[in-house]
Amino acid sequence: MSDNFYTDNDDLRFYMEQAVDWDSLVELTEHGASAEDRPASVRDARDIYEDIVQEFGKFVARNVAPVARQIDRDGTRIENGEVISSPAFDKIFKGLKKMGVYGLPIVRELGGLNAPAVVYLACSEIMARADTSCMTHFGFHAGISLALLIYALRDPRTVIKNGRIVSTPWDKEIGEMCRGEHWGCMVLTESGAGSDLGQIKTTAALRDDGNWLLNGEKIFITSGHGQYQLVLARSEDTVKSPGLKGLSLFLCKQKIDGKVNVRIAKVEHKIGHNGSATCVLVYEDSVGELVGRRGEGFENMLLLMNFARMAVGFEGLGICEAALRSAREFAAERMTMGKPIDRHEMIADYLEDMDLYTRGIRAMAFETAQKVERSQKLEQILKFDPPTDETKRAEMERRVARIKRQARDLTPLVKYISSEKAVEMSRMAMQILGGVGYTQEYVPEKLLRDALVLPIYEGTSQIQSLMVLKDQLMQGLRDPRRFIVKMARANWKRVAENEPLERQLSKLFAYKYKALQTILLKIAKNKLRSTYDMPIGSWTDTLFSQWDPKLDFAPGLLHAERLTKILIDTTMSRILVKYALKYPERRIYAEKFMKRSELRCRAWLAEIEEHGDDLLAELAVRNAADGRPNAAA
Repeated sequence: MSDNFYTDNDDLRFYMEQAVDWDSLVELTEHGASAEDRPASVRDARDIYEDIVQEFGKFVARNVAPVARQIDRDGTRIENGEVISSPAFDKIFKGLKKMGVYGLPIVRELGGLNAPAVVYLACSEIMARADTSCMTHFGFHAGISLALLIYALRDPRTVIKNGRIVSTPWDKEIGEMCRGEHWGCMVLTESGAGSDLGQIKTTAALRDDGNWLLNGEKIFITSGHGQYQLVLARSEDTVKSPGLKGLSLFLCKQKIDGKVNVRIAKVEHKIGHNGSATCVLVYEDSVGELVGRRGEGFENMLLLMNFARMAVGFEGLGICEAALRSAREFAAERMTMGKPIDRHEMIADYLEDMDLYTRGIRAMAFETAQKVERSQKLEQILKFDPPTDETKRAEMERRVARIKRQARDLTPLVKYISSEKAVEMSRMAMQILGGVGYTQEYVPEKLLRDALVLPIYEGTSQIQSLMVLKDQLMQGLRDPRRFIVKMARANWKRVAENEPLERQLSKLFAYKYKALQTILLKIAKNKLRSTYDMPIGSWTDTLFSQWDPKLDFAPGLLHAERLTKILIDTTMSRILVKYALKYPERRIYAEKFMKRSELRCRAWLAEIEEHGDDLLAELAVRNAADGRPNAAA
């Protein structure tokens, strides 16, 4: 087994040591810091970050990976209302506390290390490669601290001078989590309210003394025995503010002055993630503190969920890395028909595909992390320390809007593909190992069990694909002229571009725009008849004025995942090409990935063009018979 899960990974090192735009991230992270607090230079900052990740990689290889199986066997249980974890699990988190890494992305003023979030996420990949139970629990220290910090930046009680935080309403909570004294959890799901959070029944009532009392039951709460719980509950009248509009966000303590405020009723027995406690929480007049404004709970929770989805991207990436290594190492040693099986054509093809997709996921994960972090930190500067020059301020506002849009586009893609490929690669590693892969002696069976939840939690893969579909279609409908220009440019560049990589990339983007065009035409075929004699600039108003999502959206819902897969392949290819043009040694990965991508995108496009009309017709008949809207629900 490796002695360091960072130094043995050349692709991860490439992103940390070369690809990440440290100049920009360091400047944004250290904005407003005094000379004595901040690193002397970007190079010094990079050295600090690389030292942190290297030490983390060593700790994980030596202290987590060797006991991952023991943690899985021990699982978690509940005794006298308290969650009991594996002794090996507890020992790891005492070690991490001693290392002082829980506050990696938190500002110095609140007890953190003030490292860019991308450093923390790189550590998350490393931890997930060793054990996903440890990775998820590790995330609920910095993750909840970071959420409270973001909420604090929107709170008028927070004091900021010269662009740096002086104090927040939650200094104590953030500090305790940074020191590893406590952790938090995000509390959303209820029976009947998973993907549809508008069905939440847990209530919050305001008392005369200003405190809120929460009542209800929450299920499937990861690390739900955390002291600091961010809870989504219904605070508003269901008639005046139905669905998501009536939800608010609350900070609840599991214990107050040593007395139970939130009861832990159960820990779930699961297929995988056995070392991570998944709790049922009962709120019985539990005291909570309102976070943000009433009725804005879902909006506030989205900030946390989006970061959690990005973290799941790195979690899945760690599983993919572990699955690839397990399969590759076994295949290099297993002899059949006079040669190791990694020399057999079919196995070699499997391994190459796993390797290329792992590289593609990592490229997109790091791209997403940088976009998300830049957008948040630029937005903070714009709010608290904006340029005095109006022109520069306007330019900065446009930049923030552009990067936020890019981050929004990338986040569901990386969550989707990382989750799905973690399952697929774990399954393939098991197949490559054969019979022993099905035993507990080797790692693939545990990887597969741990991976199976990734396409489910923090928003299912299908929810991610619907988010992608909605955003892409709305962009096309809002500005049809721009969409047509982009499609024409991609088709022109696939022929005229001199650089072979750019030419191949344009071919993939042509598939993307053709897929979007096909779905748009399927959705709007009846609406478009009224636009035939109109200038293209007038299409948007005409289409939107006639738009009924319940009736018109069915073809999009049917093909959402196929479109998402095309977008993922084109996005990964774009990022791989970007680095290939800058670092010639990376060219081979872009070339190989795009060759495979073209075959996949062509097949998915054919399905979008040719599949599903009969199914939609059948659903229309059944829905009409039941008196329901004529679309897939």
